[in-house]
Amino acid sequence: MIKRIKNLISNFSKQEEDKEEDKISSLDKACSALLIEVAYADRVFDESEIISLKESLKETYKLDDEIIDELILDAKKTVDESTSLYEYTRVVNDEFTYSDKLELLSRIWKLAFADGNLDKYEDHIIRKISDLIHVSHSDFIKIKLENRIS
Repeated sequence: MIKRIKNLISNFSKQEEDKEEDKISSLDKACSALLIEVAYADRVFDESEIISLKESLKETYKLDDEIIDELILDAKKTVDESTSLYEYTRVVNDEFTYSDKLELLSRIWKLAFADGNLDKYEDHIIRKISDLIHVSHSDFIKIKLENRIS
């Protein structure tokens, strides 16, 4: 799945090379891919998760509706093909400060809790992402609890 998301975004970026302000940075691509991977980790992509994902991508990464819809459609089709998060977490590690990583993790938890249910697959992938971006376990738990919907 992540490979297809990367190709989709890469193809879009190539079409828009002349418009520097419209290009999506590699960091934005990586964070978007991680959010999409978490949203579809439980193989259920309900309306609350879609709304939360779209809002997060729109607000944080300044993606337009058309690109967001294409990313989500591709994620639904290819989630079973996903093999590695490393490519995207490497970009996050290269570009983000620790506080930026905590903010990303907070957005990921908000998305996971958007449907009111934390699935074991969502929890697992968020733990994996947290480990790969070198967030301490205590911060991982703190952010999880802060974003949990009562």
